[in-house]
Amino acid sequence: MATIGDFDPLNSTVPATKIEVTVSCRNLLDMDTFSKSDPVVVLYLQGLGTKEWREFGRTEVIDNTLNPDFVRKFVLDFFFEEKQNLRFDVYNVDTRSSNLSKH
Repeated sequence: MATIGDFDPLNSTVPATKIEVTVSCRNLLDMDTFSKSDPVVVLYLQGLGTKEWREFGRTEVIDNTLNPDFVRKFVLDFFFEEKQNLRFDVYNVDTRSSNLSKH
C-alpha cells in the first residue's frame, strides 16, 4: 500500500482519466442531389503548446441521414487542470476514398 511518503513530485504525472465522447448531429445540410447526405465526423486534437491539429479518429459513415447518431465513440485521456482543444469536422462521404479532400 502506498503512503504519502511514497509521493515523488519530480516523477509524478498529471492526473488523467479516460472519457468517452459520443457524437450526434441534427439538421445537417443536404449535400447530395438524389439522396440525403452520408455524414462522417472526424475528431482532431490540438497539441499542447502548438497550433497544429492532428486527426484522432473518425466515426462510421451513416448513409442517407441529416440527423445521425453515431455508434463509434472516441475514448480520450482527460487531463485535469489542462485546456484541451478538440475540433469536430463533419464531412459528406461521396467516394470510398479515405482522403478527406475528396468529400
